[in-house]
Amino acid sequence: MAIIKMKKMYFLGLKKDLDRILDALQRLGAVEIADIEEEEEGSARVTTELSELESKLTRLKFAIEFLKPYGKEPNPLFYGRPKFSLKKLREILSREGKIFEIVDTIYGFEQRFSRLKAEETRILNQIELIKPWGGLDIPVESLGTNGRVELKAIAVPKKNFKPFMDKVKEKDLPLEVIPVGESREESLALAVYHNSAKSDVQELYKEFSANTEEFNGFTGTPADIVLKLQERLEAIEAERQKIKEEITQLADRLLDLKAFYDYLLLEKQRKENLLKMAETEKIFVMKAWVPENSVESVKEAISSVTDAVHMVFEDPAEDDDIPVALSNPRLVQPFEIVTELYSLPNPREIDPNLYMAPFFFVFFGMMVSDAAYGLVLSLLSALAIWKLKLSGMGKKLVELLFLGGISTFIWGMIFGSWLGDLIKIKPLWLNPLENPMAVLYLSFALGVVQIYTGIILSAYKNIRNGKVADALMDQGLWLLFLTGLIMMALLGMTGTAKYMALAGAAGLVLTQGRSQKSIIKKFTSGLLSLYNVTSYLSDVLSYSRLLALGLATGVIATVINTMAKMLGVNVVGYIAMIIVMIGGHLFNIAVNALGAYVHSSRLQYIEFFGKFYEGGGRPFEPLRMKTEYLDLEDL
Repeated sequence: MAIIKMKKMYFLGLKKDLDRILDALQRLGAVEIADIEEEEEGSARVTTELSELESKLTRLKFAIEFLKPYGKEPNPLFYGRPKFSLKKLREILSREGKIFEIVDTIYGFEQRFSRLKAEETRILNQIELIKPWGGLDIPVESLGTNGRVELKAIAVPKKNFKPFMDKVKEKDLPLEVIPVGESREESLALAVYHNSAKSDVQELYKEFSANTEEFNGFTGTPADIVLKLQERLEAIEAERQKIKEEITQLADRLLDLKAFYDYLLLEKQRKENLLKMAETEKIFVMKAWVPENSVESVKEAISSVTDAVHMVFEDPAEDDDIPVALSNPRLVQPFEIVTELYSLPNPREIDPNLYMAPFFFVFFGMMVSDAAYGLVLSLLSALAIWKLKLSGMGKKLVELLFLGGISTFIWGMIFGSWLGDLIKIKPLWLNPLENPMAVLYLSFALGVVQIYTGIILSAYKNIRNGKVADALMDQGLWLLFLTGLIMMALLGMTGTAKYMALAGAAGLVLTQGRSQKSIIKKFTSGLLSLYNVTSYLSDVLSYSRLLALGLATGVIATVINTMAKMLGVNVVGYIAMIIVMIGGHLFNIAVNALGAYVHSSRLQYIEFFGKFYEGGGRPFEPLRMKTEYLDLEDL
C-alpha cells in the first residue's frame, strides 16, 4: 500500500464521439489527460470558446457572490451541498438568455449602489467641511462684494488666530473679524471690511496663512445646508433599502445561477482538456494517465459509449512526468496531510506515510500527554467528523486530531495526568514532573529508532534501484558505526562495541570519498565524513522536545488549577472558578495540540525525511465532475 502505479494510455477515436467519451471519463474520475506536443488544428476555435466560457463564468460568479448575502441557504459545512437534478438543469440551460438577464439586472444593482456610495461619500465630505461653520448665521450667497463692503468666510490656523486678531487691532483697519467656530486645525471667522482696505487685508491673510472659504453651489446658512445634506443622506439610505428589497426578490434564483455556473465550469474543464489533444477533421488522439487498478474501469466506460476506438496502455518511460496518487490503509490516510503539506513523494521513490504515521501518532500524544485532554480532543474531533461535511485536507486534519487525541489519552494514563493534577490517578509508569530524566531518555530512544528507520529506508531505496554496494557503504557502515558508539556510550559494552565502531569508521573513511579522483581526496573526504556523526547527535537531541512540550502541558494545567482554586471562596467565586477552569483548560488543549502538531511535523520533515525522502511529486488530477457550489445528479 503506497504510491499507485500509473499506466500511460494512448487513445484514438472518432471526433464525433469525443464529447460523449469525455463525459464518460468525467463521470469515472480516473483519467488525467496529458499534453500531446503536436500542432493541433482547431485549437484557435477551442481557445475562443474557452474565452467565452471564462467571460460567462466571471459574470455568473459576480452575480452569485452579490446575491449570497440576500439568500437563505443551509450552511454546506453542516448540511452538505445542495443536490440538483438533471431535469431541473436542462430546464435552466434552455433559459440561458433569461439567466443572463438576471445577471445584467444584478450588475445594474451594483452600479446603482456604486453611484449612491459615491454620492454619499461626497455629501459626508461636504458636511465635514461645512458643519464647523454652523455659527455663521448669514446665507452663504451673501458672501463676497456687497457694494463697498466685502464679506469673507476665512479659516486661520489655530496657532495663528490670536496673533492675527492682535494684528487686526494694531493696524486699525476698517476690518471687523467675527469668530464663528472651529474645525480640528483652524479657527473660523467672518471678515467684514471696506473695499479701500482690500490690499492690506490680503497682506494680513498671507502673513497669517488665512484662507477664504467658498461655498459654491450652496444657498442658505451653513446650518441649513447641513440639514439639507443630511436629508439627502436619509433619502440615499431609503433608496438603498429599496434596492435591497428588489434584490431580495431575486434571491430565490440563486440556486439556478449556481447550477448554471457549475455546468459551465464542467464545460470549461472539458474544453481545457480538448486543448491537450491532437485532432484532424474526423479523428482525435489523446494521451492520458490512468491508475493501474482503474484500467479495466476505463475500458468499460469507453466501451459503453462506442466501439470505434483504439486504446493502448503502457508503462511510463524514464523521463515521463508521472502524476502521484496514494493508496494507504484507512488508519494511515489522515497522516497523509503531513506529507502533502511538505511535498508529495516522487513517483519513483518510497511513500513515507506508512512508516511516518506510527511515529507521528506516538510523538503527538507524548507532547500533550494528558488523558482528559485526549478525551476532549477526540470527542470534539469525532463531533466535527459526524456533524460537518468535510472533505479533502480538512477531513484528514480532523481525523488526524482524533487519532492524536487517542494517543494523548494513552500517554496521559501512562504519565498519570488528568487535567494536570486535578484528578489524582496513579500513573501506569511514572510522573514526568517527578522523574523527567526517564522521559528524556525515552525521547532519545524513540529518536534513535526513527533515525535508524530513515537510514534503513534509504538503504532499501538503493537496493531497489540496484545499488546494493551503495546501500552497504552509505547506510550499512553508518548503522554499524552509530550502533557501536551507542553501545559503548550507553550500555558500557567496550569489547564488541569498540570493534563495531572502529570497523564502521574505517569503512566510512575508505568508502565515502570514492567519487573523488585522487587517492588523497578520497581519503580526506572519507575522513571528513566522520564529522557527520555530530549531525546525528543533533538529530537525536532534537527529540528532547517530546519531554519539553509534555512538561509544558502539565505545568500549565497545574497553574490553571491553582489559579482557579484560589477563586473558590464563595458562590460567586465557585462560578468564576468553573469558568476559569473550563476556559483555561480549553485554551491549554488548543495551544498544546497546535504545538504538538507543529513539532511532530518538524521531527518528520527534518530528522526523518532528511534521511531518505526526496519529494517533488505532482498530484494526480483526473478529469472529474468537479463543481464549486452544487452536486449535480446524473449529469
